[in-house]
Amino acid sequence: MELIGHRGGAALGPENTLAAIEAGIAAGADGVEIDVRLTLDGALVLMHDPDVMRTTGGAGRVGDLTLDAIRALNVPTLEQALEAVPADRLLIVELKGHPWEAGYDPAEPTAHAVAAMLAAVGDRRLLVSSFNPLALHVVREEAPEVPTAVLTTSAFDLASNLAGAIDGGHAECHVPAQILEESFIGEAHAAGRRVVAWTVDDPERLRTFAGWGVDGVITDDPGAARRALG
Repeated sequence: MELIGHRGGAALGPENTLAAIEAGIAAGADGVEIDVRLTLDGALVLMHDPDVMRTTGGAGRVGDLTLDAIRALNVPTLEQALEAVPADRLLIVELKGHPWEAGYDPAEPTAHAVAAMLAAVGDRRLLVSSFNPLALHVVREEAPEVPTAVLTTSAFDLASNLAGAIDGGHAECHVPAQILEESFIGEAHAAGRRVVAWTVDDPERLRTFAGWGVDGVITDDPGAARRALG
């Protein structure tokens, strides 16, 4: 079972920063997951929230700030993340900017920009995930060599996640740990889809998922997760 650092390694450094990514990799993560948004001037930066306040102490929406303003807040770019993650480790790029957010652009500029960048990357492990099927469709069309994953919240059932993965041609099902069931693993594998659970920090749950044959878990502390698995 692969261990993926959540937002780099959120228990090991400030989330979605180079420090967290480097700490997650150093702790033995098989890869890291990051969140990506687009700045006012079209740069791809690492940020979970629409607004920078919670994680940086700054002010303003990512989409209203320039790259220079974002960099001043210690927010890295996707290009920097690609450089920080070794090519043999998995980098999961979660596309942010959803239809339910204020200022959402239905043209999906973030997805287009990510697809263009990742399509030009050399031989390395990549995957793009999103809750937004429209964004995933853009990546499938413009960077078909990059695997994609359907993210589901606990408000939806597992069957809808698998159906979305099959219908959209996505390689993986990314589901909340609290709704994952052992029977789903077999169903997804029978359909040729990998299953990744998020966010998993409880040692007993980690061991249970490993026994079920879960393909990967997204965890805040990859080092602690690896120790829990022995």
